[in-house]
Amino acid sequence: MTRSGRLLVAVGLSVVLGGAYAKPNDTTEIETAAIDPSGEEAATMSAHAALVRFLLQPVEDPNELRGYRVAILAADGVDGFDLQVPRLFLAERGATVNVIVPRSRQILQATGSGAVIKAKTQIAVLQPSGDEDTASFDRFVDQVRPEDYDVIYLPGHLGDGGGLTEASSLAFLQAAVRAGKPIFAAGNSSDALNKAGLLDRTAYASRDPFGMPALVDTLIATLLTKPAVQ
Repeated sequence: MTRSGRLLVAVGLSVVLGGAYAKPNDTTEIETAAIDPSGEEAATMSAHAALVRFLLQPVEDPNELRGYRVAILAADGVDGFDLQVPRLFLAERGATVNVIVPRSRQILQATGSGAVIKAKTQIAVLQPSGDEDTASFDRFVDQVRPEDYDVIYLPGHLGDGGGLTEASSLAFLQAAVRAGKPIFAAGNSSDALNKAGLLDRTAYASRDPFGMPALVDTLIATLLTKPAVQ
């Protein structure tokens, strides 16, 4: 993620997450000086500031994670923030990051039927702002093995996230645990882990965007505790 890219994300978050703290005055200008937060509101503002600092921090060592491989298991309706921030943050520090997705029911049902289905190359993304987008992915989940990765990460989903509970996704997660691979989860993706019977085997879970800095820091620290997968 370039500095300009991080800045755009940070500005977007300021609008989406911090808008509640802006108060219009009688002339519809934004009042910024007369905010005196306390208690829970102050804690939220502090977390918001910490998140923006995290997004804007410079890359000190672009080779820090060289050789490490991270699999991001996602599906249609993925939260754009949960997907793209770790994806780019880890990649710009040298990690190989693969977004893997389950095959859609449409493709699976067409197998052997002679039906022609256009190859899927992107997944639907929902942004915290409510905007809809798309993102590229690297492999279908049945084309990879957990053993090929050092860490598995599940972003949250603003859609139904049904793809995470497909049989192939659950089987991949269960195989990852058997192979001793740490699993990190953001947002509601822990629901899929619960369905797979793996909630108590999750290395780290964060329920909201403000937890992203701690999640990524813990993920990186976990990677660096052992040599990269060869």
